[in-house]
Amino acid sequence: MFPIIAHEELVPQVHRIRIEAPAVAAKAQPGQFVILIIDEKGERLPFTISGWDADAGTVDFVYIEVGRSTRQLASLKAGDQAAHLVGPLGRPAHVDHFGHVVAVASGYGIAAIVPILRALKEKGNSVTTILQAPDRPRIFGQADLEAVSDRLVLATGENGDGMASSATRPLRKLLADHHRNPVDRLVVMGSMCLMRIISEMTRPYGIKTMVHLTPLMVDGTGMCGACRLSVQGNNRFACVHGPEFDGHEVDGWDVLMARRCTYADESILQQGFQCRGCSQW
Repeated sequence: MFPIIAHEELVPQVHRIRIEAPAVAAKAQPGQFVILIIDEKGERLPFTISGWDADAGTVDFVYIEVGRSTRQLASLKAGDQAAHLVGPLGRPAHVDHFGHVVAVASGYGIAAIVPILRALKEKGNSVTTILQAPDRPRIFGQADLEAVSDRLVLATGENGDGMASSATRPLRKLLADHHRNPVDRLVVMGSMCLMRIISEMTRPYGIKTMVHLTPLMVDGTGMCGACRLSVQGNNRFACVHGPEFDGHEVDGWDVLMARRCTYADESILQQGFQCRGCSQW
């Protein structure tokens, strides 16, 4: 069993949980994920690690209530226990000295991208982060992102703006200034549609754009095939070969987005994190 050390609601339906898991905390690296099973009849839930403390033996992740299992998880309190926690899984994010790195984060990615940006800063990169949220009352994680960024840009969907346009507007300004202040790398963690849009925006500039395809995962071990994708004509699995991929090398974004929405219905629509009316988050 894995004790819950802390559990808090950051904004409505968005929670941060801290679980005691010494073996996971000892080996966790930026960009990896865990599989949580709440009880012996529970489903496998993949979550990107947003923080860990090897000395205390704890790992953190942020999740959004989107269905029965995450609502059940939200009902647990500090002192309760989860049946299983497996990890760290997946390949760590590629971290090196690139120069000027631009990060775009929304939904679960706001917290999950923090370890990656911290590692990039430690490598001497300059980091500009775009934090996407539906509106100001539902912004979370701002202080954590400010701590690992040289510049933080808030992008909200107020005044009737869609979520995708709110995030891409400041990015377009950065790309327009690319000749004077080059962008050497992009990292995107958010909805499938946002990652796709940004990959296409940066393609003409030849800026390597890393996307995190955690939203595709179901089983988390490659057995179910739900996160199968084509990368430069080769079959890959987000959970085994990723979750980080070069967005310009991903084939068939339409297929991936359609598969992501296969399991969606009106009961799990996340109004606060929708992109153009879809249920992805």
